[in-house]
Amino acid sequence: MDRRDNLRLDGRVAIVSGAGTHGGQGVGNGAATAILMAREGARLVLVDAVSEWMDATKAAIGADGGQATSVVADVTNADDCERAVKTAVETYGALHLLHNNVGGGSVRGSVVEATEEDWQRSTSINVMSMIHMSRYSVPHMKSAGGGSITNVSSVTALRPKAGASSAPYTVNKAAVVGLTQAMALDHAPDNIRVNCIMPGLMWTPRVASGAGAMREMRQTSTPLPTEGEGWDIAWAAVFLASDEARFVTGVVLPVDGGFLLTSAPN
Repeated sequence: MDRRDNLRLDGRVAIVSGAGTHGGQGVGNGAATAILMAREGARLVLVDAVSEWMDATKAAIGADGGQATSVVADVTNADDCERAVKTAVETYGALHLLHNNVGGGSVRGSVVEATEEDWQRSTSINVMSMIHMSRYSVPHMKSAGGGSITNVSSVTALRPKAGASSAPYTVNKAAVVGLTQAMALDHAPDNIRVNCIMPGLMWTPRVASGAGAMREMRQTSTPLPTEGEGWDIAWAAVFLASDEARFVTGVVLPVDGGFLLTSAPN
């Protein structure tokens, strides 16, 4: 039997936003997801703000014999999102899968400390980026007979970080959960499933610079005696995008090694 007979995403066209890796150790959640989706037969459109960040992802997909094209885009900009979706349809003829991975938590502070600009920027990155990408993707998925959208949130939505308040980030990651559930209901009649992945304390290039004490903390913060990495998020994303999850929509899936089961920090 040809291996392609068993590929879970064979014939699908997928967009992965935040598909680049920012250097450092390991692989980012978006890059790992794009690579695994390609290995499972999907044709990829990689979207990121910096071309160089996508080069390694595209090279890895090509080395596996997969197909990928890249689009440099700022997903906080609606026109860029429309252009990314248009590229997918013009390049491959359809669109079936969207993985909304872009997010950021650089804004710090409580509701007293964070400025209005801080809130607007955090909302733009963490929520509006997903709304823009989904707005332009859904009509093409409907035309294709259905599809799957996965939004990436964070365990911070349920467990704000003690002692280092980031109210805008926490609120917006919680908003991703609500957005996912609303979209799951809105687009179910069109056979479009919408789910959410909630990563825990993953070891990715974005946090690799905090080696030593930070890594030890991450390795000991979960009940499982191991640390999470981008591939763990990617496998969850592949499952949710595949026909194996055909009856799964509106779900919020923590991929956190049991972090949310632990007691709140002192």
